[in-house]
Amino acid sequence: MLRSKRIAMTTAVAIAALTATPSSGNINRTIYLRAFVPVYCNVELTPSIGGEAADGIIDLGRSQEFCNAPRGYRIILEHPTDLSQAAVISDAVRIPLSETGETVLADSDQPAIQFRDLALDLGHEHGSISRLGLRMEVKY
Repeated sequence: MLRSKRIAMTTAVAIAALTATPSSGNINRTIYLRAFVPVYCNVELTPSIGGEAADGIIDLGRSQEFCNAPRGYRIILEHPTDLSQAAVISDAVRIPLSETGETVLADSDQPAIQFRDLALDLGHEHGSISRLGLRMEVKY
């Protein structure tokens, strides 16, 4: 019986000490949080329905980019090398196609979520396009 009274008294004193508020000053506490987030980057193209317009511009659709890489990313259009007069139009900005078959559409130095309206201006070279592709490169 005496032992259970001691335990009860000790518990009561501990609870009182924990719930007591200090009479003077403020208490500041700092919590440090560290998390490791994997890098995830993706680019998708939602194609538009339609064909070549009268002015030779082909509406490719809208791209959606998501990349959480701290140092950024690049979006690259892969295309045939024989389109010397052609250009891609990204949000009303005309970018001539590279002779290498890879043209940089975006070069970001930070993470981003971005949407772009894309079109292809064939210039004076009318014909068919054998392939087009979008690729995202992460900057590590």
